[in-house]
Amino acid sequence: MPRASRFSGSLPVSIAVHLVAIVILVVVPLTDLGLPMPIEVAAPYIQAMAVPPPPLVRLAPAVTAVPPAKYRDGAPIDAPDHIAPEAPRSAPMVPDLPVGDASGAIADAGGVGVGAPATSVLTPPAIQKPAGPIRVSELVQAPRKLVDARPVYPDIARQARVEGTVVLEAILDRTGRVDQLRVVRSIPLLDQPAIDAVRQWRYTPSTLNGQPVAVLMTITIRFTLQP
Repeated sequence: MPRASRFSGSLPVSIAVHLVAIVILVVVPLTDLGLPMPIEVAAPYIQAMAVPPPPLVRLAPAVTAVPPAKYRDGAPIDAPDHIAPEAPRSAPMVPDLPVGDASGAIADAGGVGVGAPATSVLTPPAIQKPAGPIRVSELVQAPRKLVDARPVYPDIARQARVEGTVVLEAILDRTGRVDQLRVVRSIPLLDQPAIDAVRQWRYTPSTLNGQPVAVLMTITIRFTLQP
């Protein structure tokens, strides 16, 4: 029993000695080795320094040596190599002058003088009046009837049972009165009653381009028997 207690007390000492030996042999050498330093990560963008421009070099203008001219009494002795052509001269301006007549009196030229271009004034052509009557289709507005008269049916035509249409061609003067009549389609028993009635008609005066004109128009009159 005493032997076992002696050995049990030396066991922890032995373990501690071995641990110290391991530390001396393994851990201490490792502490002498330098650990690797972390690698610094480069910045993704590097600001570049602006390159200064090269210094300006100013060249002196080339000077052509001109030999001095030889003069005698203020005039050059040597003849020049060439003669430059003269520049064209502009024509002298002539001021505007008033226009005089044959008697010597000065007349007003209306601002037009010597040296100034003459201006022509365009005048509109005179409106010519038509020589003959104008057809109704050529007017802007047809004449309007003011006075009307109905034709009288002749008894002889009524008894003969004659009916139909009489066509007349009439010329209205500048005042709108019926001036001339001509039968275009005739019915012998009905022509004169139609002419007598149309001669009493009156129309409004007609104008063309602001001028009163005579008018040529066609008039149709129909004769119908009453039952």
